[in-house]
Amino acid sequence: MFTSKDNQKKIPAADIIFYFLLLLLAVLVFSHFAELEKIFALFKQIKPFWFILALLTQVFTYFFTANIYHSLLALYDQGSTINRSDLFKVSIISLFLSQAIPTAGLSGGSYLVHFLQKKKLSPRNSFSVFILGIFCSYFCNLLALFFGIFYIAATIGRDWDGSLTAVIVVGIFLLIFLSALALFFGSKNAISYISGKVAKYKWLKRIVDKSQLKLPGDEAPDDNWESPWKIVKNKFHYLWRPIFWQFMEFLADAATIFLLFYGLNFRPKFLIIFVGLILTKVVALVAISPGGLIFFEGAMVLFYNAFGIPLDLAVVVTLMFRALSFWLPMPLGLFLYGHLNNSNSEEKREQPVS
Repeated sequence: MFTSKDNQKKIPAADIIFYFLLLLLAVLVFSHFAELEKIFALFKQIKPFWFILALLTQVFTYFFTANIYHSLLALYDQGSTINRSDLFKVSIISLFLSQAIPTAGLSGGSYLVHFLQKKKLSPRNSFSVFILGIFCSYFCNLLALFFGIFYIAATIGRDWDGSLTAVIVVGIFLLIFLSALALFFGSKNAISYISGKVAKYKWLKRIVDKSQLKLPGDEAPDDNWESPWKIVKNKFHYLWRPIFWQFMEFLADAATIFLLFYGLNFRPKFLIIFVGLILTKVVALVAISPGGLIFFEGAMVLFYNAFGIPLDLAVVVTLMFRALSFWLPMPLGLFLYGHLNNSNSEEKREQPVS
């Protein structure tokens, strides 16, 4: 029996992406191998009890991220159709993709949208969940930054470092701009414009089709649909729950750092750890390296040292935290990505052919 070229088996796009990500992970590990060796050596210094607690608080960050998505899905009456365990896995995969492929979170966000559409969420609502998630993250970051300003003013007074002032001022304007930009892309007119541009350029349309993403512009007009901009404008009180979970995610990250310091017999103030983390996240927004590598580490060491933490301890804990928040999720995210894609492929094969 002969088969034509049209019937030949093609390699699924998901498999190609998986092997590309595997190669990318290998390159990242190889290029930062010396740093990883230092991190593994540092873990021998920390007390096991505090390290286990730090690891657990880091796991909770993914639980809080899953709750952010779950709360946003409830806005579109989809909170009960997608369980938190799947969203927990998706949060790890999205983080892995966002860190491996530096596209300002678009790589991880596109996977989230793709996952939601597989769960029968409409293109409009799936993109809205992604956009509202970005907005809640920036808005919460902005609130935390304002809190940091008052805390620094109360503890340091007027003896502010010039670089600290610059980070705070630039951070405020940057977060306001990014929040407004997210809402702009979430308006009906912007969504229609972007969908039209994608349809106009064949190469761009081919990429979207290969990724199996459905754009909001492909749907029939719906006057009852509430865009992200409309929800923020008219129903902002519904966003306090996802904003709360976003704040809890920030607290869990800060708690991880705090516990790592405790494991090294150093007792910092928790609020100093929290404010230093928020300032570091602001710097990481403009980083172009995967996961903000170098930018993130440098900023965190700089801020904690400026707040009175010894330089050597700041370096050690920063490297440990990055091991838990950046390096550890990488292989786990890659594994879950391959696992979920294999599960989806098996489900398709099991579906009866009509």
